[in-house]
Parts: sequence; C-alpha cells; structure tokens
Amino acid sequence: MINALTSIRQDVARLRLLGADLVLALPTDTLAKCYNGTGPEFLPAEIRHKLDELANPFLPAVMVHDVEFEFSDGSVSSFHAANLRLLINCLSCARASMPWYSWRRYVLILEAYSLYRACQKFGWIAWLSAFNKNKNQKGNHE
Repeated sequence: MINALTSIRQDVARLRLLGADLVLALPTDTLAKCYNGTGPEFLPAEIRHKLDELANPFLPAVMVHDVEFEFSDGSVSSFHAANLRLLINCLSCARASMPWYSWRRYVLILEAYSLYRACQKFGWIAWLSAFNKNKNQKGNHE
C-alpha cells in the first residue's frame, strides 16, 4: 500500500496537479488515512477497488480530491471548488496519459467529466460526513 501511495503521490507532483501542495505536505501515514481510492468512504472496499481499476489514470487526481474531502470545511463553495479541481486534475491526467491523436485520450476526457458529475451529484453526503468527523475530533481535543 505504501509503495502505491508513494507512486501516486509522485504522479501528483510530476503532473503539477491543483492541490498538490496539500498532498505533498502530508506525512505518508496521514496520507494513507486520507486516501481511500475512488468513491466515498461509505462504499465497500471491494467496490472502491473496482472503481480504482476503472479510474486508474485518474488516481493522482483522486488522491488530491480525497485529501481535500478529508479536510472538508462543510461549505457548499468549497465542495464545488474541490470537485472542479478534481475535473481539472482528471483532464490533466488524461492529457498526460495519452497523446493528442489517440482516441483513448478523448474517452478519458469524457470519463473525467463523468467522474466530476458523479461527485457533484453524490458527493455532498461524503463532504458533510468528513466535515462532521473533523468537527467531532476537534471537539474531543478541546
């Protein structure tokens, strides 16, 4: 798991994704707690694993998105901004993984938009769940 995390983290830096500074600043053990792969935390691990296989070119973008969700502030504007960064980062991953003349590149671009729309439509519950978890943890430490 750590080798996979390190490899994805290196891709985040190499691709200069939006939010890379947040990912690169985290210790590996904290990053491991934040990154659960493609899909919300409430999905079973087997389903997220399958989604990771399908979304493999986008895993660096997913990592940034997971870290942003982990530190959710619960606001609507931050939710939309995190999802927009996911889209932009997925588009960067698609462009980096295939040459401009490959039809696969354009399929990946369409998949990036699908992932963005799914997060916009179904991600709010996960965003609020992360925010509430953070709020409860802060309350327990005060």
